[in-house]
Amino acid sequence: MAQTRIGTDAIVASSVAQAQDWLGRHYPGITIEADGGEPRLEIQIDYLDGMAVHTLATDTPLCLRLPCQHDGYLLYTQADGQLSLATEQDGLRPLPACTTVADARRVTAWGFGPGRYEAILIDAASVHGRLSQSIERPVTHRVKFAPPEGSVPSGVRFAGELVRAAGRYSKADGGPRAIAPDIVQSLQDAVIFAMLKEIPHNYSVYLARRHAGPSPRHVRRAIEYIHANARAALGLADIALAARVSIRTLQAGFARFKGFTPMGYVKRVRLEGVHADLRTAGAEQSIADIARRWGFSHLGQFARDYRMAFGETPSQTRRGD
Repeated sequence: MAQTRIGTDAIVASSVAQAQDWLGRHYPGITIEADGGEPRLEIQIDYLDGMAVHTLATDTPLCLRLPCQHDGYLLYTQADGQLSLATEQDGLRPLPACTTVADARRVTAWGFGPGRYEAILIDAASVHGRLSQSIERPVTHRVKFAPPEGSVPSGVRFAGELVRAAGRYSKADGGPRAIAPDIVQSLQDAVIFAMLKEIPHNYSVYLARRHAGPSPRHVRRAIEYIHANARAALGLADIALAARVSIRTLQAGFARFKGFTPMGYVKRVRLEGVHADLRTAGAEQSIADIARRWGFSHLGQFARDYRMAFGETPSQTRRGD
């Protein structure tokens, strides 16, 4: 049986130059800025196929600047100091003390106050693939996690313990050690599912409404048709015809397996389309024009539906608030 190699790399550094040289082998071009003299840094990276567990301890405030962004999501399972991040739009801003999930593709710099931090970096393709399987629909937009509230969710804590255990295994007997790929895949699935299930995000509504079993073929056909024609004038009869069932059968299938009416599902797909366009469209395109392009003619109702779906106004999305 093929084996997947897991392993670890670590350093205890007493200068910025030493730490930067070591980190540069993993993240070429990274720069470190220390506030208050030379730091004492402990850094460890445990690799588990599509995941990398990063542990960092510092006695001095630090800023790590990245020349290019990783296409993944960073789940912080421990932050005993003040954690901050910067994007292309904003400078360093502090993050809440409890569990935080950051879209690593948007982050240009990380700030660390004195303390200890642990984070799991997961490839976006793995997150999107697992999510798509769970909700039986394409993941067409980045997963946008809500700001955390309260303590670390128990499922996320458990996932973090699993990853730490794997890291200890990788170092046993001098490591690195090999492990069956399906075991590593199961571990990765557990971490991703805990993150998606216990931390609210823009796809949570689909996870909450999904049926325990797979959707029947006619529901999947209808979903594919809706996504392919979301900007067109869609009626219930059009969707039923594409799914090759009666309107009644279509409605019953969506109610049981998706928790939406067919037209409610159409509205959600269109709202997500507007949301994605607002984040990338130029200033010459108005919110009204984008909404109409996605089939929303009543702009007042659109604004109410949009806020209910995403917890923010279209203007806030456009500004990147």
